[in-house]
This record gives sequence, structure tokens and C-alpha cells, in this order.
Amino acid sequence: MDNLSFEDMDIYLLKQNGRIIHQIWFETGILPKRESKKMFKSLVKYRDTWIINNPTWVYKCWNLRDCRTFMKIYYPEHLEMYDQYPYQIQRCDCVRYFILYRYGGLYADMDYCCVKSWDEVLEKYPHDFYLTETPNKIRDDEVHVSNSLMYSKPNHIFWKYIFIEMEKNRTVPSYYGKHMTIMYTTGPCIVNRIYNRYKTKHHLTHYPYKYFHPFGLATDNHQTDKTTLYAYHLQKNSWGSLDSKILNFLYQDYPIVIVFVIYLILKISLRNK
Repeated sequence: MDNLSFEDMDIYLLKQNGRIIHQIWFETGILPKRESKKMFKSLVKYRDTWIINNPTWVYKCWNLRDCRTFMKIYYPEHLEMYDQYPYQIQRCDCVRYFILYRYGGLYADMDYCCVKSWDEVLEKYPHDFYLTETPNKIRDDEVHVSNSLMYSKPNHIFWKYIFIEMEKNRTVPSYYGKHMTIMYTTGPCIVNRIYNRYKTKHHLTHYPYKYFHPFGLATDNHQTDKTTLYAYHLQKNSWGSLDSKILNFLYQDYPIVIVFVIYLILKISLRNK
């Protein structure tokens, strides 16, 4: 497929009826070029799990040039939004939704490992659309979904809502910082917002985290029986910055933070008596 022109590749992918595994890797912009090349090599073994376990599926890894060409040709009305994002990871987030809308198929982050054939998954989970639940939630009664593993038939209406929401939320206040800017403009926060808003109306569904995303910010990788899994996420987070680490720490260790804050309040109160 790498030898096809972009137009011929488009025709070929459209004929696959959604039996495509999409991954995205930008050679530069998210990580420095040398570091990016090194990380890509370390992730090849996980990429290969998708190809080996799904020999009847088409595999496509989209690079930086592919993605912008794709947006320019097929979604020029959204190209300005795409080009104006301050962070390359936002373009990586954004384009995956357009790819799934046009071609359908399965999108998986490069640090996702496939354990079983996706034909087996389709037999057990036969709907036209799935996001993947994660264990990263505040309340037990809520569902938190990720944009790291997503399945969709072509032209699913969910993506149209996402396109509108991204256009409406191109920018956020500067005090959000890099991490929250990404999360709320193109990342999981915007996906969760639309998913929860329309899940009843359009019967939206999700893959359960126990079998597709067992490892979260506060879970132990060694406590999961990997023989029961269909896939799992290694959470390499190549785009993370200092504020990402701080927010992850607060999420994982908030009881310690709360105890420390209470201690400071009590100490100040006793001092002032």
C-alpha cells in the first residue's frame, strides 16, 4: 500500500468495509526527531501484535505528511483548525477522528498491545461503534472513555459531533497549561463530553476496561491476568510535560495531598490560637 498514490490508497481503504487497523506516528514535533525514532523502534513489537493477530485486516500507519494531505484533500473546511493547533499531539488526536469517520476501522495508539484477533472481538462486541473505557475515573458509577483505542464503522454520526465540538473549542484559557489544553480541545475530555451527551440518543457503546484497558493511573499492572485480555495500553505518554506529571500525581495520590492540606490547616489554626 505504501507504493500507491494518495488517491489510490484512499480508494483501496474505502473498499475495506472498515476492516482496517489505523495507527499514527509523527516523526517529529511531539518528540525530537532522534528521540522519536528511538521510541518508535521500541514500540515496533507492539505494533506487530496488531498485524500478526489480524492477518485478514489491512494495516495502515499514518505519518505526519499523510495526515495533513488527508485533511487538505478530504476535509479542507477543517484544515485551518488542524493547522492552527499549538501542539503536534493535538493534530495527532484530531486526525484520528476524521480517519475513522471516512474509512471506519480500529484506531490504536502505538503503545497498545493486541492480544487476540479482532474478529473474535467483533463476534462478542458486534455494534458499529465502540470507545474504550478506562479505570481512570473519580466515581464508581461513571464511565470514563479514552481516545487511545476506538472502533467505528465508516460515517458514524458520533464523529460529526466531535468535529463540531472541536471547532467550537479550538482554544482554551492560557492558564489551562499544555496538558489540559490538549485534553479539552482534542483529547479524552472532549471525547468523554460528546460520548456522555449522546450515548443514550445514539446507543453508543464502549469496550470494558477489564478486557481492553486494565491498567490505569492508579492500578497495578501485576494484578491483571493478561490471558483474559483482548488488548492493553502501556501508557507511554510520549507527549507528556511537567504539568502532566503533576496532575497524574494529584490523581494517584490525592489522599496524601488531602491529609497534607488538613495537617497544614490544623497547624496554622493551632498557631493562631
